Amino acid sequence: MNKILPKYPIFIPSHKRSDVCLTPRLFMEYGVPFKLVVDETEYEKYEKIFGTERMLLLPFLNDGTSAPPRSWITDYSRKQGDLRHWQIDDNIRWFCHFNGRTRIQIQPNLGLRLCEEFCDQWKNVGIYGPYYSFLSNARITPVPFRKNVHVYSCMCVLNSLPFNWRGPWNEDVDLCLQTLAHKYCTIGTTFITQEKMKTMSMKGGNSTAYQNLDIRAFGSRALQRRWPDVVELKNKYGRPHFHIKNNWRMFKDIPLIKDPDYKPKSFSIQLQEK
Repeated sequence: MNKILPKYPIFIPSHKRSDVCLTPRLFMEYGVPFKLVVDETEYEKYEKIFGTERMLLLPFLNDGTSAPPRSWITDYSRKQGDLRHWQIDDNIRWFCHFNGRTRIQIQPNLGLRLCEEFCDQWKNVGIYGPYYSFLSNARITPVPFRKNVHVYSCMCVLNSLPFNWRGPWNEDVDLCLQTLAHKYCTIGTTFITQEKMKTMSMKGGNSTAYQNLDIRAFGSRALQRRWPDVVELKNKYGRPHFHIKNNWRMFKDIPLIKDPDYKPKSFSIQLQEK
């Protein structure tokens, strides 16, 4: 039987985490194809561990912020002619299936493909991806997905969107807001979820900059200035922190539109003890 793999290419931007990044190791274990995207100062370190065939070299130095590499990845994928592409953080431990009562670990290739097959039934979804596991439980999640919300850390992006990532901070929130402002939908699946390491719990990446509370406060204020009718600032953890007004409910009326050419694909899945 052929191995079930994601339909769309996977890109993992990473910086100064060659010895600790989790997502590439998880994908290698299960034979999931991906590209690690790093700058020239880190390329050889990652190449020795993950192999040349899994590497993409940024044409500029990574300054420790995420938006420039993410924007370059989207441009690269568009030039390749891809319909969509995944951008996945490098600190995801595993993926899970949640049936509304219990959660079980699932192979990453299967989890991502199920997410694709489910969300591709609509033609106007700009971004989709799995929710965090801690946001999906029997008490708060009676549905298999949430519509028109923030998609975190593991995002499948429609390449025909007429915009790109913007920084310097909270670029994922900004991309989701751009998507919704252009009347595309976003979907966070709760039947497939991700187990991600807590922000700043690993060295490298944006951790050094994020430890600076002034920088994080600046990022929140910048997002609020960019989206004054949508974003408000609240004092959390001793600093200004952004908050989407009404918990994203202002976008609830943007409808999902069925794709008339969508053909459901069925899978035969068996659960087994590992």
